[in-house]
Amino acid sequence: MTWRAETLFRREPEDVYKTLVADLSQTLVPTTIMGVTTIGVDLFAWLSSKSSMLLLAASIGGLASVAKILLILVQLRRGVRDDMCIREARRWEASHYAATTLVALSVGMATFVIFRRSDVQLHLLATGLLFGYCAGIVARIAIRPRMAILALILAAGPGIVAAASWNDLPHKIIAVIFTIFLLGGFETVRHVHRTAVRHITTRLDMAALAHNDPLTGLANRLGLREAFRDAAFHRGNVAVHCLDLDGFKAVNDRYGHAGGDGILICVAQRLLAIAPENATVARVGGDEFVVLQCDVRHESEANALARRIISTLSEPFALSEQIVEIGASLGYSLPTAGKNLDDLLRSADEASYRIKRSGGGMASAIG
Repeated sequence: MTWRAETLFRREPEDVYKTLVADLSQTLVPTTIMGVTTIGVDLFAWLSSKSSMLLLAASIGGLASVAKILLILVQLRRGVRDDMCIREARRWEASHYAATTLVALSVGMATFVIFRRSDVQLHLLATGLLFGYCAGIVARIAIRPRMAILALILAAGPGIVAAASWNDLPHKIIAVIFTIFLLGGFETVRHVHRTAVRHITTRLDMAALAHNDPLTGLANRLGLREAFRDAAFHRGNVAVHCLDLDGFKAVNDRYGHAGGDGILICVAQRLLAIAPENATVARVGGDEFVVLQCDVRHESEANALARRIISTLSEPFALSEQIVEIGASLGYSLPTAGKNLDDLLRSADEASYRIKRSGGGMASAIG
């Protein structure tokens, strides 16, 4: 049981967590159905019993359901996706947590009040309400297991206590049945959450393999194209820097493929360290890299980044306790040298090879 609890409450990787939180916005229909049902059952029970606690339960459940529906609509309207920042994801989860807790509290309150009365017909309504609500929680909220388990306890716990407080055998049996199903709900929440995490992790891994270079973790050609489309639409002018390493073949011959891979990883790390925040760094060939620079307002910005790249890659590398020196030939192009990514890559690549033949360094494809 301990390992199951550890699995249930283990913190997911950030990308998986953000995807799960984003999926909470897909509960609009069941939330609406449950809100209407809760209000209907509570008001009917109030009319039959005139208990002010049932009216309070209906008010809490109704207001909380409306708040959760509005929350979901806002989340959908803002297009909350799994690429949101972690702080934003936690805010959305906290909001869902509060609304779900209040609805569960209203269900538990109504169930407790009804089962404390001797009206068997109302008991049937309370049982249907409780099972319907808990089934919805297990089916749609289990992706956030702590939220789901708290909601199950708040909804079912009071009813179990109320049913167990009767001195007759049927109510005792009902309390036992509710308890068994509650524990079964915990297990189902664990299973649903674990399955969802596994599927999302697999999907994210497959997406990463499709868009990223497996050795360096940089974007590949497909990832570069997606970044270019996004940059062209949202981030104004771009500059494309194409570079390949000078002296890399000699390193590969001397230190083997493992040594060459080590150099490529170090180059990737250095490029990521100096690239602007909204830039994309890609590996598009053996020792060929591309840096997509966004929000370029003047050629001097592209020139400055190109010089920084050349300077950074000219510094020695530590490899197998040996000092290795390589260089880089870089060409960069701006939109004046081409209108699409292929044109920009072609222009920058030609500039790179032109400067490589003259001994390395950097060249511009402008003009």
